[in-house]
Amino acid sequence: MADGQAFFTGSPLQLEPEQNGSFFSHASHAVIEGGEFTINNQIHCVQAGYEHSAHLTSPALNTLMDHVATSAFHNSAGRFDPPRCHENTRKAVLEEIFHWITQDAAREAWIMWLNGAAGAGKSAICQSIAELCIKKKIPVASFFLSLTDPTRNSTWSIAATLAYQLIQLIPAARHLVLHAIDSNPLIFQLTLDTQLEEFIIKPLRRLKLDGHIPNPKYTFLFIIDGVDECIEDANQVAVINSFAKILAEKDLPLIVLFASRTESQLKMAFNALKVTRILYRLPLDNNYFADDDIHVFLTDCFASVKLTHPMHHLLESSWPTAAVVDEIKRKSSGQFIYASVVMKFVSHPRSHPIRQLDIIRGVRPSGRFTPFAELDALYRRIFSAVYDIDLTTKILAYLIIGRGVPDISDIAWFFGLQAEDIYLAFVDLESLIVCKAHQIRFLHASLPDFLVDRQRSCEYFIDVSTWGTKLAIMWLQNIASGELTGWHPRSFLNILKCAEVTTELCEYFATFNPLQIFDVEHRGVYVSAIHNKKSNKEIEITVPESTMLPHHIRRNALKAGEEDEVFAIPIPALSGLPVGEKVAPPIHHVVPQGLHDLHEVSGIQDEDNEEEELSAEENLDGVGGYIMPVFMNKSSNNIE
Repeated sequence: MADGQAFFTGSPLQLEPEQNGSFFSHASHAVIEGGEFTINNQIHCVQAGYEHSAHLTSPALNTLMDHVATSAFHNSAGRFDPPRCHENTRKAVLEEIFHWITQDAAREAWIMWLNGAAGAGKSAICQSIAELCIKKKIPVASFFLSLTDPTRNSTWSIAATLAYQLIQLIPAARHLVLHAIDSNPLIFQLTLDTQLEEFIIKPLRRLKLDGHIPNPKYTFLFIIDGVDECIEDANQVAVINSFAKILAEKDLPLIVLFASRTESQLKMAFNALKVTRILYRLPLDNNYFADDDIHVFLTDCFASVKLTHPMHHLLESSWPTAAVVDEIKRKSSGQFIYASVVMKFVSHPRSHPIRQLDIIRGVRPSGRFTPFAELDALYRRIFSAVYDIDLTTKILAYLIIGRGVPDISDIAWFFGLQAEDIYLAFVDLESLIVCKAHQIRFLHASLPDFLVDRQRSCEYFIDVSTWGTKLAIMWLQNIASGELTGWHPRSFLNILKCAEVTTELCEYFATFNPLQIFDVEHRGVYVSAIHNKKSNKEIEITVPESTMLPHHIRRNALKAGEEDEVFAIPIPALSGLPVGEKVAPPIHHVVPQGLHDLHEVSGIQDEDNEEEELSAEENLDGVGGYIMPVFMNKSSNNIE
């Protein structure tokens, strides 16, 4: 070693300065390579010829930690036992994301947007990706947002939290980050763009320039999960734009994985040209066979309950049946949250699993239990952001009570709206309900159950009888107007079944002739609904005698009776004629003018368009006069 030259490597050294406070005051041409040593309670690190230092108890470090949201870490104690992908599920999705992270080819996408419906399992996928990256020694930092946690439901702590994780991954970044705080103590009051510039961009570029990131394939991954959980739409968009700006030059060893619901403001942000140029979209749709994964999850969880639950000795090996598992899978609608909530409730150690499952399925009263509390909280949170809740509720009531009327143009006709009004009514519910190709589809089959249960939905409750009455009156008003563009007889009958009797409703019924509007298939169901209300002394209605239908309708009904029960209703009892008096029906089945057109509009065709001559004897029944068949489903009293 040359005279007067000091060379330090290896373990940290504790050095005391000379009395005059100088360090190596008599040394010249000192060279320090590698290692870490402490001088005056200050850490000095030397790596690859680059020296950096920071106090062990640096005020800047304390300031940084004051702005870190520790509960946003993937391994935070505040997120103990976070959701993660169940073993042997989500394989295709995880493989696609990991391939994007580690791809060897020239990178084209620096941002990935993992998106899907509410409760689709996005957070579980992000958690699994973070853990997989650590296992594979890929540097990863994460920020898991949550609307209900005030420490991680805004943008104020994102830059600091990621910066803290960065200096844990690369100690050489420590001095650079803390220097930015020392240089500008008010930096945490500045914009997110500014914080990311000082805490992320500059340190990464300096580290790359100084050779601390020698491998060009060495890439940092930032995971930002639950962007939609950030308060204020503008803040959500700002996070996306800030990172898009950072990554636009494609010169940083950094990629970002975003995960969120498919909400309108986020769609707009990710559709922006500056983002789409570097974006990889990964929607959690049917291409990834979520139903199969949910079936695996349910099967494994039930097997675990039968093995580990304190009451496992009371469970039959055949419990639950395959049909019950399929029922839960169907109810999940491809979203993991429903299946997860079910299994948490069923597996509760202080409850009987069979009883818990019966409560879930609605075959046993829930009592004091709230099996869907987690799911209900999610639904209510999403509904709280709906701009015009009155309009949205009205349309939802029509969909739920009328059943099976997904065509947007028909719904718009019914309410006297434009089609775009229907789209706008659901713009804030895109993570629960999809409006596409003129159709409306529930992404969660359990959503209607939530909305018609007052205890679960609270202020968003849809009272079936109240709304049934309102909608029935609206139907009759539309029929009276003569404009039947969106006529759906089955929906009207379903609504009528739920309606309460009011004076206004009775007035409309008194002048309503079902033969003028119903096709062959639906007239009997209408008369049955009226008969049921009259027999219950709910309503006094005179059904015109023209509702008596020819024999071939009963013949068609008996064909349907192979699957459905067929009930006979004596029409003279409804038309004011004495029961028992034989009534000769019309010899011909005459279709009123315009009814053929209605068949075309409704999409239901009359199977027997020819006039059919029948003898009086064929059409008379010895009890109560002319008999008309009514179709009702065996398993329910509801009209199908």
